[in-house]
Amino acid sequence: MNNRVYIIGTGKVGTAFSFELSDAGFKVNFLTGRNLTDKNNIAEKIHPLEYSVRPEKKFFEAADIIFICVQDKFLKDLTRDISELNMDLSGKYFIHTSGSESTDVFNYNGFDKDKCVSMHPIQTFDKISYSNNHLLENIYFGIEGGKSSVNIAVNIIEKFNSKYIEIPKDKKHLYHSACVVSSNFLITLLNISSEILGSIGIEKRKTFEIFKPIIEKTLSNVSENGLINSLTGPFERNELETISNHLNSINKEIPSLIPFYTLLGMETVKVAFKKESLNMKNVISLLDLMNEYIVNESGNIKNTIN
Repeated sequence: MNNRVYIIGTGKVGTAFSFELSDAGFKVNFLTGRNLTDKNNIAEKIHPLEYSVRPEKKFFEAADIIFICVQDKFLKDLTRDISELNMDLSGKYFIHTSGSESTDVFNYNGFDKDKCVSMHPIQTFDKISYSNNHLLENIYFGIEGGKSSVNIAVNIIEKFNSKYIEIPKDKKHLYHSACVVSSNFLITLLNISSEILGSIGIEKRKTFEIFKPIIEKTLSNVSENGLINSLTGPFERNELETISNHLNSINKEIPSLIPFYTLLGMETVKVAFKKESLNMKNVISLLDLMNEYIVNESGNIKNTIN
């Protein structure tokens, strides 16, 4: 195998792979993307390079490894279209980068299932970069697929100085939900913090500036001490009155956030119990307190609907 690579999709993920693979010694000779501007920007750094706005049969024929870096909603239709090209795909390795979809998207005639793999970077890509942004280095990938293709994926990952975890095919959606919680929901948490600050007259745009030190210190604590041992705050200290005051204030000012606070509060109680900061009596008292607000909020929702 000559490591000739064809990448379909020149968005944030596809461009990152283009430059990282090229720098790792792979021959990124073929690209397909919807924007011809991408062609010029990428071709300045990677050459020789052939580019198309639609998947090209000749690119599949010439490539050894095909990366599919498109949004989930386009993935199944694309793999179906590839299978209908009426060409021999048996010698080709196919890698898709979706976190949620498994290799079942390759369940069409022509694909060699042993040579199909899902290789999802556990990373956030906020913009397109026309140079190596190194976002694929020193991270973890979630991989799932045939034995032969997994070996190829592992080889690529190691060239990126990254690591991997293997995901059972039937657990891909669950795995991806953990990724969403760890990244996307962090933004949601900060947005909720900004809503609360806004309700007391503090500029929302200052939210990250205000909380950046405590966020960075919390992450540092987790890195040094692990998740459970890094928990601090009123739940860990069993400060029932403080938590009750939180709930009263939120219920009065921003009642829509009661389900959020109680759900995360209950999960935090579990962490505090694992840390052995709380005994079972403490746990029951805290859960009872939050359950009162859950019941009240449910009643409010029913009244609104009725």
